[in-house]
Amino acid sequence: MALSTKFILASKVNDSREYPIMLRIIINRKNQLVSTKKSCKQENWLESQQQVARGHPKHQEINLLLRTIVSELDFLIISEGKKGRKPTFEEMKSVVRSLTGATKEPESKSLFKLFEDHISLLNQQNRIGYADTFKFTLSSLKGFVKNKDRDLLSINLNFLKKYEEYLMERGCAITTRSVYLRTFRTMWKVAIREKFCPEGHYPFKELAFGKYNNPRTKKRAIQKSQIDQISALEIDPMNNTLINSRNYFLFSFYCRGINFTDLASLKWDNIVDDELEYIRSKTKEEFRFKLHPEAMRILDFYRNLRGNSDAGYIFPILYKRHDSIQSIRYRKQKIRTRVNKDLQELGAILGIQKNLTTYVARHSYATTLRRNGVSKENIGRSLGHDSLKTTDIYLEDIGDPILDELINSTL
Repeated sequence: MALSTKFILASKVNDSREYPIMLRIIINRKNQLVSTKKSCKQENWLESQQQVARGHPKHQEINLLLRTIVSELDFLIISEGKKGRKPTFEEMKSVVRSLTGATKEPESKSLFKLFEDHISLLNQQNRIGYADTFKFTLSSLKGFVKNKDRDLLSINLNFLKKYEEYLMERGCAITTRSVYLRTFRTMWKVAIREKFCPEGHYPFKELAFGKYNNPRTKKRAIQKSQIDQISALEIDPMNNTLINSRNYFLFSFYCRGINFTDLASLKWDNIVDDELEYIRSKTKEEFRFKLHPEAMRILDFYRNLRGNSDAGYIFPILYKRHDSIQSIRYRKQKIRTRVNKDLQELGAILGIQKNLTTYVARHSYATTLRRNGVSKENIGRSLGHDSLKTTDIYLEDIGDPILDELINSTL
């Protein structure tokens, strides 16, 4: 069983703008870190000599400690060797802690356990959607490591790069890779905050995240003329599911791109005269606006519909039996899946090449406004965007028709 130790500088500076000096313990090609509770600047660290340079005001004190740690660990290794065994990670770290006056550090959680505990916490807080993001990321990581759990301290930059390559080989779009990697990074920060991982062990620092900050998304908008085709299409009156799916799509388009989650939660109390009032679930922002005639027509269709919701909801999606946050969420997911399938059928009938989903209505709303001269600022405000960068993602595929018209009319 190979065993070795080496002092290294952590990758992240502390509050004193110095790098913590860590001891890396390697046993059978697995490694763990333990802090010496000392630090220095990069220029004061002598890598080859494993000590602090004389330029550091406390070089004598620090170097004495480092030599003492090495001496005591050597003694431990020799003593255990006489018994026919090697010391464990914990035994070696205990020696270091006793010399640095540090209390026992919390045990490092495994990768799977870290995610599972956080997912459980989020579910307890009723943050079901956010919990799902971590659940999907964990599932992806399990696939990558072939369901073999890992110690956090065994994960390094090379692990992250290989995981990134794994996602690309599986055909994951850049937006999906962005979600997985950013969620993994968030989970790591939680581990450091909760003391399950040393602050100096942060492999994400060297991973190139620039391309994931604002990834280009596949454009989802369709033309207004295609919206009109969907509206005018004759559908068998007995095909209730297809009629409902079309209505949800059109209502979203004519109600400022309201997303499916909020649409499904709308109750008749949200309609005040000819205005719609609701709070967007994602941002908790309050919306109030005058309803478009087409939206009013759809409301009239459901006002006295047989079999409509028995819980006051406008659309036949949620009923009294959906009485918990989780049951409501799963019901919405189930219906949205069915709606997207129906929308693909409508698109095929009309020869629309883009893959129709509930998101297409929101993107098409924004694109239609821009093509008709509405400013990006007003479009973003109507969508509830916090930043124009988000609005730009919606509009990126149409260029700037306002500027085009100005230039063409000037030349």
